[in-house]
Amino acid sequence: MGVITIADLLVAVLYIMVLWLVASSITRNHIDEEPCYKYFTAGLFLKVAAGIIFALFYTFHYGITDTHYYYWGTRCMERLAHKDFGIFVRAFFGDRSPEVASSFDWYTGWPTYWRDPNSFAVCRFNIIFYLLGFKTFIGNTIVMNAFFYIAYWRFYKLMLRLFPANDRNFAIALLFVPSVVFWGSGLLKDGWCLAAMLFIFISIHNIFINRTRLQYSILVLVVWGYVCFEIRAYTFFTAVLASIIWVAFVVINRMKSGMMRVLIFPIIALFAWLIGVGVFMRFGSLASSRYQSIDSIIETAVIIQDDLRKDYYGGNSFDIGEFDPTIGGMLSKAPQAIMAGVFRPFLWDVRNPLMLISALETTIAFILIIKILLSMGVRRFFAVILRRPFLMAAFVLMLTYAFFVGITTANFGALVRYRMPVLVFLSLILAVEWRYMNLLKAIESDD
Repeated sequence: MGVITIADLLVAVLYIMVLWLVASSITRNHIDEEPCYKYFTAGLFLKVAAGIIFALFYTFHYGITDTHYYYWGTRCMERLAHKDFGIFVRAFFGDRSPEVASSFDWYTGWPTYWRDPNSFAVCRFNIIFYLLGFKTFIGNTIVMNAFFYIAYWRFYKLMLRLFPANDRNFAIALLFVPSVVFWGSGLLKDGWCLAAMLFIFISIHNIFINRTRLQYSILVLVVWGYVCFEIRAYTFFTAVLASIIWVAFVVINRMKSGMMRVLIFPIIALFAWLIGVGVFMRFGSLASSRYQSIDSIIETAVIIQDDLRKDYYGGNSFDIGEFDPTIGGMLSKAPQAIMAGVFRPFLWDVRNPLMLISALETTIAFILIIKILLSMGVRRFFAVILRRPFLMAAFVLMLTYAFFVGITTANFGALVRYRMPVLVFLSLILAVEWRYMNLLKAIESDD
């Protein structure tokens, strides 16, 4: 059966027209009071266009791949709903019992990723976008990206609230980084996880920091936390860790007494650590066996690292070296893993145009870091981060995520997709640092 048909074209034209009208109306209604809306339409259509290009490129260049399997798995779920809605509901909420598995037949089709609970979670959650996309591959992609753009835009506005006068820098960091736009727009785990992570941060801010829209924000946090946990558990854990750090240091910074901050810091730090451990212990047992304990995570890292060095990856891989299956052994590779998770592929690693784009991005990021450090100095660079709770959380998330991706990934094709959150939060940090660097230069020139 063909993946893309004439129906895809018709649905695409329809949705592009609708989105244009909606985006134009939203921009007109807000741009006078919020100039940042000058980026709204461009960001939306870049994401939608990237999704369409991704779908076409993967279909006509690579043939049948994982993105198509996610789409077909969703179709199986939709047909299961027609056959037995009760069984469908059980499957939707993760029931993979033999009884549910036996309900798939020639009518429904058999989902390719049934045996992989994390991959099949995408098929489960994608059902609403599949239906709104009129059951077409391109329509599904467009609706999914239009909805995910809500997370990007709301997070963009949250960043502007925390760090005003950064409209252009944050727009570049969140809406226009090429590899994030491209890989985050396909029907893959990566786009789902990044959108879920952004929704989690927005909800955390509303619930614990701004204390607004509590019931709605709690619902959003529960739903997208569940989505994130089901698709990629370590993304959920890193988002929770960063959120705890963010909230903890917001509480500390709100204390007017410097002495009180010093006294209360160890207590809040210990409390935050206990919450983090509790979350990992509670939810780790609910995740797949790979994330149920520290030992299982280490074992997974060793197995994946060994597998991805095999010859069948055709040179499209890198090697941070072997390590012992212990915490110490894994931590000994932290510098290499973080360097790989943030900055690879290097320009000399490039094997194809997509790798070149990613390599250029990381090279630019590296050059910006060096330029800012030379201009501001190391002390001022880290002072900007340490004095701002969200930047501290973003920095910890970036390093943690880069380490995990670097230690468990040795294939460049997977690396450039998995590390999207690293690029997003690194870009946000650099956007703020760049502004302070320019302000510092302006002050020094006036003197």
